[in-house]
Amino acid sequence: MTPVADLSKTLDLSILKDKSAIVTGGASGLGALIAASLAENGACVTIADINENAGRDFIAACNAKGLNLNYVSTDVTEWRSQVTAFKSAINFSSHEAIDIVVACAGVEGRAFTAPDEEPPSLGKDPPLPRTADANFNVNAKGVYYTSKLAQHYFALPPSPRTKATPTYRKCLVVISSLAGYLELNSADYTACKWAVRGLFRSARSVMEDLGYRMNLIAPWIMDTPMSKDFAEWCRQNGIPVGEADDVTSAVIRCAADETIRGRALAIGAIETFDLRDDLEGLNAGITMKEYLEGEAKKLMELQGQRV
Repeated sequence: MTPVADLSKTLDLSILKDKSAIVTGGASGLGALIAASLAENGACVTIADINENAGRDFIAACNAKGLNLNYVSTDVTEWRSQVTAFKSAINFSSHEAIDIVVACAGVEGRAFTAPDEEPPSLGKDPPLPRTADANFNVNAKGVYYTSKLAQHYFALPPSPRTKATPTYRKCLVVISSLAGYLELNSADYTACKWAVRGLFRSARSVMEDLGYRMNLIAPWIMDTPMSKDFAEWCRQNGIPVGEADDVTSAVIRCAADETIRGRALAIGAIETFDLRDDLEGLNAGITMKEYLEGEAKKLMELQGQRV
């Protein structure tokens, strides 16, 4: 793990040229923006997404621009499906390897309680919470699978097609959320984002010891297709909303700057900053106290939480 990331550092994006990347959830939303940006900087990108129509349309549009992208229909909740996606990405690359993995597949959540819940009755069993299974399967288990496969396939020996001794320090980026640092009402989603944070805290030193990099991205509320309605509600209530392009820029920075290792970056509505999610930063306590007193304050108050 390295010191606090220098986010003002000028990037040499040429390092991404010919790198092999896989982005889960890359057919739309944040994943599509990240995949396109990697490809625009010369990477060979595979998107792994369950939405076949969106995936194929996105690939066709990117290929028409001369970008090098590949699509694999993937259910991130199924181990074998992700294995197939990783193998496809390796075969699609110019050097039979994986250099960059972005775990971006996700689904939205639901409040722990809702106005339309049926009253309790011994004569009728309560229904399964609407989004719980999908959330834990996609947002937690799926990210764990992606991370484990990144660690596994990063270790592939160099291919005969590799023209030079590889020196790039391979990179895994997991997309969590500031919900993994706050107490939000969307309990299933929030629980999963805390789980991703826990995975990151546990695995980053292991990845470091193996010679790889693992970083976490924690966006605030972003104006994306998945969170469009919530973002609009926030605007109506005077809560600042972030820009998806800032998330993309943070992922590209993690991929291109090999000095960023084991860091968690928050993408707020106003700025991107290192969360200092380590002992020195009191496990992000210092930065999150400041954040809760700033742009997150109104949302917490509207949820009935004291800041």
